[in-house]
Amino acid sequence: MKNSPWLVIGAGAIGLFWACKLEKLGYKVHLVYRSESPGKRITLESFTDEGGTQEVISSKHKVKIFLAKELTESYDKVLLCTKSFDLADAFNQVSNYITPDADVACLCNGLGAQEILQESIQNSQTLWAGTTSEGVLKVDVNHIKHTGLGDTFFGEWTPSDATKVFPIESLTVKNIRQRMLEKLAVNAVINPITAIFNIQNGDLLNEEYKPLIKATLDELADIFTHPKFCFIQESQHLTSDNLRNRVNTIAQLTRLNRSSMHEDLRLRRQTENNYISGFLINNSPITLPIQQLLYDGVEFEEQREEVKKKLLSIT
Repeated sequence: MKNSPWLVIGAGAIGLFWACKLEKLGYKVHLVYRSESPGKRITLESFTDEGGTQEVISSKHKVKIFLAKELTESYDKVLLCTKSFDLADAFNQVSNYITPDADVACLCNGLGAQEILQESIQNSQTLWAGTTSEGVLKVDVNHIKHTGLGDTFFGEWTPSDATKVFPIESLTVKNIRQRMLEKLAVNAVINPITAIFNIQNGDLLNEEYKPLIKATLDELADIFTHPKFCFIQESQHLTSDNLRNRVNTIAQLTRLNRSSMHEDLRLRRQTENNYISGFLINNSPITLPIQQLLYDGVEFEEQREEVKKKLLSIT
């Protein structure tokens, strides 16, 4: 299996990072890009080594690059690193080059896109949903900075009777939906608030945002612990205190970072709003006035200033 190449879809920060990581692990990597070509060599700049030592390490990683229409080989290992709204379309563009027994993995924010992708793949293929806390910043088309060490896990999106292992065995977990819900909860606070208020992650810890953060966390806890929530078995541990600890920790660890949704709004790109706040609103058994405000503030620029006032007036 290691002799066959990985097909990595997406040349954003995470796609380039995983192309480098897989190449470092000894795999051949074929990278599909959509618009700008990253070239055959990717520069990975790390500020910490694997042991956490603070130093700058720069390395070059050689990969083959393609547009989707240029593919000719068949692949049994695929990693999709796209935005949630692009996930199924990206797969469909390369599906003719994926073997019937392939492992198809995805790394994207939020929930909802995985279910759509599951419907697109063959029954004989295995969908692995992933979540990562690696900090990566794209500074050029072929240059990324690894700004923070993190963990990455993959698990079967639809568990099968057979015990399957992800092609990189050390990354396999059985409770992937729980881990993804934990990340969704954090994203549902940090992403929309930093985007709407145009602030860095660490600013969420400032006194002026404390009432808003508390109210947002309490509302999320009401969903995740509600007996009629569709993922209650995987989310019931997400109480207000649990969520508060998670959000405070991530905000502190990434205090100088800007969330992906913040950058999407700043650069006037489509956001993953529908797969974060939108997913919660559409799947909640109770009304979510704060998540609705956050959704509207991200989605509708003309409402943003009014939304800010309402959010800051929450006590």
